[in-house]
Amino acid sequence: MSNIQSRTYENAAAVTVSDTVADPAGPFAGLIVTATGTLKFTTIGGGTITLSTNAVGTIYNIAVQRVWSTGTSATVMGLYAPPYKTPINPGSGTVLP
Repeated sequence: MSNIQSRTYENAAAVTVSDTVADPAGPFAGLIVTATGTLKFTTIGGGTITLSTNAVGTIYNIAVQRVWSTGTSATVMGLYAPPYKTPINPGSGTVLP
């Protein structure tokens, strides 16, 4: 039996795509798709994922530090999870809820 889980997000921010540096507004607790296409991102853990997004409003519940310019044609917003009102510092030891 699978567990059904829900995550609440408190705020969103525009994502700055880059092939060289992490997003200055991030890291983000998740991403929401605002225009479909391909999406390439690096997780907080350092893994890189490339996928196709096919529905506006899709939420990816994964902590992201960078959305790549090369390999991304989709538009996404970065999501912050409560109780965080500012970006989560991955070097701080803070664990995402």
